[in-house]
Amino acid sequence: MKRLINTLLLTLSLLVFFPLSAHADGRVIPFSGLPTEAQSFIKTHFANVKVLQVTKEFAEYEVILADRSRLEFDRSGNWKEVNCRGVAIPESVIPSRIQSYINDNYSSDNVRTIERSILGYEVKLSSGFELKFDKNCNFKRIDD
Repeated sequence: MKRLINTLLLTLSLLVFFPLSAHADGRVIPFSGLPTEAQSFIKTHFANVKVLQVTKEFAEYEVILADRSRLEFDRSGNWKEVNCRGVAIPESVIPSRIQSYINDNYSSDNVRTIERSILGYEVKLSSGFELKFDKNCNFKRIDD
């Protein structure tokens, strides 16, 4: 009886977890498969950079650009993260209050990564500093 229960539990866990792990890497989709808001964001802020790949994983999207930038969007096409490896993020992406704070306090740095969540923003600078801002773009602290 114990063997039967163990076999049933193993079978059940495989049925539940295997489909989730099968999609863990996402699937490649065409640019047109992105939500309209994400397409517009890319055309506005990265117009001169070629889109190499768009991936959909569950209800999120990842876009890889030719300059090695990675963009993440939620299911509605709102940006969650912009990571520009080796180049500065276009200032048009950064909320103006955050950009003003960086200009005033870190004028020699460029923003390399910006993440947005319901709690606020995290900004990584070219100097290595990580700055935290609340959802209203007020500076909170420096993280290590």
